[in-house]
Amino acid sequence: MTGYEFRLAGYRLPDEIGQKSEANFNLGDFFAARTQTQYEAKDSTGKIATNQLTFKEFTMYPLTGSWGDNFGSLVELSMAPGEGFEVENAFVRGVYGDQAGWAQARIGVLHPWEGFGASDRPLGNIRPVFQKQQAKGATGAATSPFYLWNVDEAAFELGYYLPKTGTTVALRTGQGVIWKADAKNAADLADPAQGGALMKTSPGYPKTGLNDMSYQAFLNQTFNNDSGFSVYYYQTTTPYPNPYGNSYAFLTTTGDAPTTFTSDSFNRLAVYANWFAIPNMLNLMGGYMWGNDSIDDKSIDKNAAQSGKSYGYYGEVNYHIIENKLAAGYRYDYFNPAQDASASYAQTASTVFVNYLGFQHLNLIGDYQTKDSDQGAGKPKKTDNQFLMNLIFIF
Repeated sequence: MTGYEFRLAGYRLPDEIGQKSEANFNLGDFFAARTQTQYEAKDSTGKIATNQLTFKEFTMYPLTGSWGDNFGSLVELSMAPGEGFEVENAFVRGVYGDQAGWAQARIGVLHPWEGFGASDRPLGNIRPVFQKQQAKGATGAATSPFYLWNVDEAAFELGYYLPKTGTTVALRTGQGVIWKADAKNAADLADPAQGGALMKTSPGYPKTGLNDMSYQAFLNQTFNNDSGFSVYYYQTTTPYPNPYGNSYAFLTTTGDAPTTFTSDSFNRLAVYANWFAIPNMLNLMGGYMWGNDSIDDKSIDKNAAQSGKSYGYYGEVNYHIIENKLAAGYRYDYFNPAQDASASYAQTASTVFVNYLGFQHLNLIGDYQTKDSDQGAGKPKKTDNQFLMNLIFIF
């Protein structure tokens, strides 16, 4: 609970809100960094897909910390080999009030939410399936550019926290999701709108989508300092390429950018809960997601084949073997990307993981997941097995 309130108060303790700092400003106190080296072994239906050790990511946190009497900031810039910097967070936060309750406002590039318990960062490397998968239509093609944990978009957020009841409410409006004109596959359909290259003014982008905004609401309710539940809602409209013409061929073979668009109005609702059955040791967690995609132009989607509902859930058990040092857990996932389809495209997954923080600055996290995916009528089920081991160095 202390860490959650520390973030929410702008990287200071709640009783320090509005208090002048007596320490001299030191730029080094506002800089941190992280490197990740990863070993991954993966096979798909018995065929080896990956077996390699790689340098996964370097992440910088410049200008991160509390400053002034009521302000704080977070900048999180990640870079993978062969790629430029990805902006995961870049915001300024103002907090007003005192330790009995305070309002907070953020503006900039924001993660989808600041969670607690089951909606916070998982112990393992692999997130719940429904947070990282897209909805599908009745044909099995990806229909939406959106999934819950990739929308680090430019946004403005306003919220309030009441420590007496453990209640946090936040409302947000953002720039939404943009289609990538150079996407080559369904997993690469979109980026969050952040500014710079990630804007809606790129060549070929439909003018009808320039004013599409996202609207989000997030509720955290905590109990006993270590248990609670969260509710998250996201709604927006984004341009949608014609799924029946040549303009949709960039999802298949040619790599051509789309030229004919309609609109996809979609929303997602997610509920999370956790309960420490044994304080500081045994944590039970679960989550449920429901989504709806609706294509507005029926002349393009004449059979409504590319719109519909999706849902998923997970249950997880975490056991803290040595408090703040060693933890292990198991999670079961189910995700149905096309609830209304005549054939099944459902996915189930079992994941075990271990998280070890045994050395100063070093964190070792290992996961093993087996995932079964239905491929539609008359097609065999696909099985993916994945082993991940991440060595994280934080300084």
